[in-house]
Amino acid sequence: MKKIIITCLITLLITIGLVHLYDNWYIDYNLRKYSVYYAHNMEHKEGTHPEMAMALENMDVIYKPNKKNIRYRDDGGFAIYNNSPGSEQYILSCDPGENERKYVYYNFMEEDYYFNEAFKLNYGYNGSTGLYKIDIKTVDQKALYKDIYKNFGFLVEANVNRKPQINLQKDFNKKYYKRFN
Repeated sequence: MKKIIITCLITLLITIGLVHLYDNWYIDYNLRKYSVYYAHNMEHKEGTHPEMAMALENMDVIYKPNKKNIRYRDDGGFAIYNNSPGSEQYILSCDPGENERKYVYYNFMEEDYYFNEAFKLNYGYNGSTGLYKIDIKTVDQKALYKDIYKNFGFLVEANVNRKPQINLQKDFNKKYYKRFN
């Protein structure tokens, strides 16, 4: 009788442990996989771009469409390369391993733009002038974001309407609201 009780207790504890592991793993996976959808449906401050930030940050789990002239790199840091024939090469990258999350947009017209964790422009460099910092007050930010979305917006568009089976919008908002507001 004692053997049966001990076996039942061990089985119960293992089952509870597995359920707990599954719940924790699944919630994190769900928040990352559908992060673009959640970011799109979250209230955020003007000037922040949570959809693009989430797309870059979670590129290892979101849907990445096969597109001509687009190449993905996700070996630790994440980057998208857009090299259309007859045009400049554009790169958008994120290194989630850094202490402070930042995103970089290289348009290979000698300009590099750095964004903070909310995908808001922080600073830039102009290589044609000897890598001097660009005064961001002189940057037409609407045109810059338009250029970024022209080259990489397909990644957001491909994920913004991918609804999760279990909607964890409240959990996402709790985790990211402060970052984008």
